[in-house]
Amino acid sequence: MDRLVSLGDALLGRGEHAVTVPPMDGALQPNQALEAARSAQAVAAPDNLVRWDGHLCHSSGDALYRVEAEGGVGVRLKSFGAEITCLAALDGATLVVGLDDGRLLLEGGPSTGREIGQLGGYRAACPTAVLALDEHRLVVAEGSACQRCSAWRRDLMAGEKSGAVWLLDLRQASARCLARGLAFPNGLARTADGGVAVSESWRHRLLKLPLDGGAPTVLLADLPGYPGRLSPAAGGRDWLCVFAPRSQLVEFVLREPKFLHRMMAEVPEGFWVAPALSSGRDFREPLQGGAIKSMGILKPWAPTRSYGLVVRLDAGFAPVSSLHSRADGRRHGITSALEWRGELWLRQSRGR
Repeated sequence: MDRLVSLGDALLGRGEHAVTVPPMDGALQPNQALEAARSAQAVAAPDNLVRWDGHLCHSSGDALYRVEAEGGVGVRLKSFGAEITCLAALDGATLVVGLDDGRLLLEGGPSTGREIGQLGGYRAACPTAVLALDEHRLVVAEGSACQRCSAWRRDLMAGEKSGAVWLLDLRQASARCLARGLAFPNGLARTADGGVAVSESWRHRLLKLPLDGGAPTVLLADLPGYPGRLSPAAGGRDWLCVFAPRSQLVEFVLREPKFLHRMMAEVPEGFWVAPALSSGRDFREPLQGGAIKSMGILKPWAPTRSYGLVVRLDAGFAPVSSLHSRADGRRHGITSALEWRGELWLRQSRGR
């Protein structure tokens, strides 16, 4: 039945075969809130905000930093030899660190250096997000079984859909898969009924997974961008980072396999017709008609490969408000958001 539906959608251009992109409207109405935000720290390749041991910490490349004072330079705590892909505080002293080389390990306290990337049937390969349920249980999102986290763009263009979400029990050294066949799961959050919300980037939606292994359900579908990390907000709500916009041009290319394969084989990745965390820095980047400057000005509503978008969700994971940096803005590629001492901290990528 599913195959017949897919064939019908392909014939009529519906569902996953549609090249239309939903507009940013309602709670996603564009604004300039991200452009108006003040800059707290200048960091190279910032990512992964986390509260740990009473401090605000973040990653930058392969290093972990502690924020000391606004406007100052963070304190470098440790380097891990590979790009940090996700962070989560397990308890007051222990941090879970995911790395681009596939390692998942513990940092701090008596467990420092312990690798937990091989428990039961779980084998870490592409850890994109970690959620601590308690001091012994973790939920881990594996974005892909075929690519590293840093190759997220290649995973999208290749149409892999090989991601999974796992529940790990460190005390019992066991693991259980909650879902497979996901299109780059990239963010995790708890739901009010004890389940786990998962952002599925390449299907532009949020799912809910029961911890007892039941079937997933859709919380939010057909987003105008690629959803990434989730983090708690005040009042039982959540923040969702949408790290890049969807576009009709990219949707079209994804449905043209001959062109797609040649592009991936012959064109440098930075110039693919694909989403980006930053754009407008090189004349060789692909353009859409409306993105060409007119009289030296890039219009804020022009189509763009990159965008800045953070969405505030209610307790049912429906959008209620959003913060934007539009096509003509400078604060694109927001990959991490965290509330800290009454303020919302954001990490803007420098482009990957």
